Amino acid sequence: MISVITLTYKRKNLLEEAVESFLRQDVDDCEMIVINDCEDVTYEFNNEKNIRIINIKERFPSVLDKLMYGFSIAKYDNMYRLDDDDLLSDLSLVKSIEAIKENPGYDIYRSKGHHYFLHNTYQGYSGNVNNGNIYTKKYIKTIKEWPQNSFGEDYWITFSNNAKIHEYEHSSMIYRWGMGTYHLSGMTDKTQEEMYNWVDRDTIETGFHTLKPQFYNNYYQQIIDGAKQK
Repeated sequence: MISVITLTYKRKNLLEEAVESFLRQDVDDCEMIVINDCEDVTYEFNNEKNIRIINIKERFPSVLDKLMYGFSIAKYDNMYRLDDDDLLSDLSLVKSIEAIKENPGYDIYRSKGHHYFLHNTYQGYSGNVNNGNIYTKKYIKTIKEWPQNSFGEDYWITFSNNAKIHEYEHSSMIYRWGMGTYHLSGMTDKTQEEMYNWVDRDTIETGFHTLKPQFYNNYYQQIIDGAKQK
């Protein structure tokens, strides 16, 4: 039903948490595609779940090119973008599937907001361009010209191509900021080359890694506790 497309680059620990959030979803007809395009890093994950690790030894020209590749190899017609520093919330895919089935015919399905964490501490309900956006293959195929962007590409795909959008209540994504890592969306003053060079200077991960999915923080419980305090 849904292909979760996760772009990653030299962030194993964050990626392990993203994968863990997928493994906690109570669904069978979904897959997760992890796309790693760092030539010095190789990931593997052996399991019976629907997770594909794609290691590509040549860096994509832009984040949008990388995402387009994910769209092209997705198994299912609905494609959820989840970067490696974000997480699926509890029941994320169950509620998303319900929204799609109950509201057919839309180009994009997305939550009205997301759960916002700063340095892995829950800050409350918020919203952004990507609240857990799910794009249909039919819609993606209508877009004929794609710019090479690594910033603002999610806004362009979502809001600049006359998409018919359905928004639903359940917050399907945990959006994380800080954590001592890079965030391309915070590099608005840099060129594509400067962004990539900055990331390479900021991260030192190399070699072969077997992923061991786990949560290093109690994200779901923090959200429950936050709701109780309101």
